[in-house]
Amino acid sequence: MTVLSFYISCIKNEFIKLKRTFAFWLTIISAILFPILFFIAYFLKHKTNTPEIGINPWEKFMTTQIENSIPFFIPMFIVLITSLIMQIEHKSLGLKHLFALPIPKWSVYFGKLTIVVFAIVATYVYYYIAILLTGALLGFIHTGLAFLNFQPEHLKFIKILFTSFIASLGIIGIQFWLSFRFENFIVPLGVGMFFAIIGIIISQAPQSIYFPYSFSVLSVSLGDKMPLTFGVSSVTLFSIICFLMTSVLGYIHIKKINIE
Repeated sequence: MTVLSFYISCIKNEFIKLKRTFAFWLTIISAILFPILFFIAYFLKHKTNTPEIGINPWEKFMTTQIENSIPFFIPMFIVLITSLIMQIEHKSLGLKHLFALPIPKWSVYFGKLTIVVFAIVATYVYYYIAILLTGALLGFIHTGLAFLNFQPEHLKFIKILFTSFIASLGIIGIQFWLSFRFENFIVPLGVGMFFAIIGIIISQAPQSIYFPYSFSVLSVSLGDKMPLTFGVSSVTLFSIICFLMTSVLGYIHIKKINIE
């Protein structure tokens, strides 16, 4: 088989396994959780949230929701989903079986990493769709909210979510390495949750632009005010570098380990 064939085959197998696990449903449940909560809040207080004539209600509805959920939810979600996906392999001794097969270790490592990234991207997509559907439903139930009379600025909010995803790559790389390396589910989960909380706490400090677990918060809170490095958002650049470094170093480390 060619290099590409190994990689594609591994991704297909991982996707089939993912669909049979709770991790698959977690991507959907996590994505719709906050939109449902905001739907309930708007539904119960629709009179308070009724906009003035001519004001686009989507601006407040989407901005408030994204600013209050994405920065804190995404780091926690990445830690949990990454740990869950890899725990499936550790628990069933799947890695031992995979490494015993005549396939290169890199295809296993990067195939699983691709699935983790796919699951997180899917969650972002489900999240955005859920926001749109709950907003439209609110507009149908309470016409005074005027959701059906306006259109959201899709490009603006998709850009915010895309920036948030890029800022999360650093956490993905770190957590995947930890989850692949340690069989004990508690280790990557505990370490990830601890650093995610620290990242939120120190996000107001200037030095937080160097701490990957703060990147998700900074990508939303700073927006266009983000410090630049070589003309590029510092958080975006550092997140990509962190992802590439941890992915490569993680593979090199795993390649040298004899998993018994």
